[in-house]
Amino acid sequence: MAKVLLIIGAGAEQIPAYQLAKKLGFIVIGSDLNREAPAFKYADHVLIASTRNPEETKLKALEFHSSQTISGVMTIANDVPYTVAYVAKALGLRSISLKAAENVSDKLLMKQCFNRNNVPCPWFHSIESAEELTQFIQSNPLQRFVLKPVDGRGARGVLLVDKDTDANWAIEESKRWGDSGRLILEKYIEGIQLSTESFLLNGKCFTPAIAERNYSRLAQFSPNIIEDGGTIPAPLDTLMKKKIDNLIVSGANALGIYEGIVKGDLVIDNSGNPMIIELAARLSGGWFATHQIPEASGVNLVNAVMLHAMGEKIEEASLVPNRDKATAIRYWFPPHGVIKNIQGEESLKSVPGLLSYGFFRKMGDYQPPIKMHPDRFGYALVSAENREEALERVNLAMESIQIEVSS
Repeated sequence: MAKVLLIIGAGAEQIPAYQLAKKLGFIVIGSDLNREAPAFKYADHVLIASTRNPEETKLKALEFHSSQTISGVMTIANDVPYTVAYVAKALGLRSISLKAAENVSDKLLMKQCFNRNNVPCPWFHSIESAEELTQFIQSNPLQRFVLKPVDGRGARGVLLVDKDTDANWAIEESKRWGDSGRLILEKYIEGIQLSTESFLLNGKCFTPAIAERNYSRLAQFSPNIIEDGGTIPAPLDTLMKKKIDNLIVSGANALGIYEGIVKGDLVIDNSGNPMIIELAARLSGGWFATHQIPEASGVNLVNAVMLHAMGEKIEEASLVPNRDKATAIRYWFPPHGVIKNIQGEESLKSVPGLLSYGFFRKMGDYQPPIKMHPDRFGYALVSAENREEALERVNLAMESIQIEVSS
C-alpha cells in the first residue's frame, strides 16, 4: 500500500512539493486553513486547519491517522517548523525536536543559542519601547540597524532604521506584523548577503548551491527591506564555501538540529567574515528549493526532505551537485494602484533560458505599496551557462513586461 505524506500548507509555492509527492507514488494529505488553497487540487485528502495552530493540526492529523497511517510530515515555503515537529511527535514520526523547533521559531531565542555556542551572528538586542530604540540609535549615530518581530516572516515588519527614523512609528509598524508583539534589533552588516539551502546528514553539511541575495532596491523601498531575488552562483571561492558549510553546521547544532534541511540567511562582512543572520528548519520559498537549486546543481532537496520525512534512507551522493549552471530570479515592483494593463507576456516567453514566471495579480486587481515580499507583483526565473549570462537574461525578462497602473 502507498505511504501517506502530510504536507503542512497548501499555497501556490507548495504546489511543486505536492506534484513531486504524487510522482513518487505517495498518497498526499494537504493541510491549510484556506479551503480554496491552490495546492489542494493536487492532494488526495484535505485537512482544514491553520498551519500556525499546532494543536488544531495535530488533532486533525490524529483523526486521519486513526483510519489511515500517516508516514511523514513536512512543509515547504512555510515558516511553521513548530507545527511540523508537533504533529510529527504526536504521530511518532521523524522530525527535529520540539525544542529545536521552538529555537528556530523565535529570532531572539535563535540568536541567544548562537551566542552561547560562539556562532558568529550580527549584534542583537531585544527591544521593548521607542525610548529604548532611540537610545541605541543615538549611541551609534553612524550605524544602521534592522528592527523586526521575533516571530515575523516574509519581510513583514522588517525595517532598516537609523538616526533619522521616527522611533515611535518604527516600533508600532514592526509590532503589528508579529503575533507576540516582541521585537529584536540587529546591527545591519554591510557585505554580501547569501541564501543557502543545506541538508545535514552523517555529521556533514551538503549545500548544493548558494545564491547571492539582491538588495539593490534598499534605498527605493526604505525603511522596508525588500529582496529582489537572487543569483546562483554567488561569487565565492572554494575556501569560503567550506567556511559557510562549517558555519551552518555550528549554527544548526547550536539550535539542536543535527539532521535534515536547514535554510540559511547569511552575510559576509567587508572583512570577509561569514556570519548567520537567521536559520530556518524548512525548505525555502521563492522557487529557490523547487527550481533554482535543481536547475543549477542537479540536486533535488525537496525530494531529499520528502524521503527523510517518510523515514527513508538518504544517500549522500544524491546531495552532491552533478551539474554547474547559473540561475537568476527577479521580481516586478509596479507603483501602487489598480492594474489597468499587463503587456509583453509573449516577449517574456521568448527570453532565452526562461524557466518559470508568474504574476500574482491580474488586470483589475489592486497593487499595494511595496512593504513586504507578498506585495511583489510577479517574478521571472532564468537559467544560463554562467552568472553573467543569467543576469543578462533575467534583466531582459524584467524589461519584457510593462505594467500600467492607475492610482
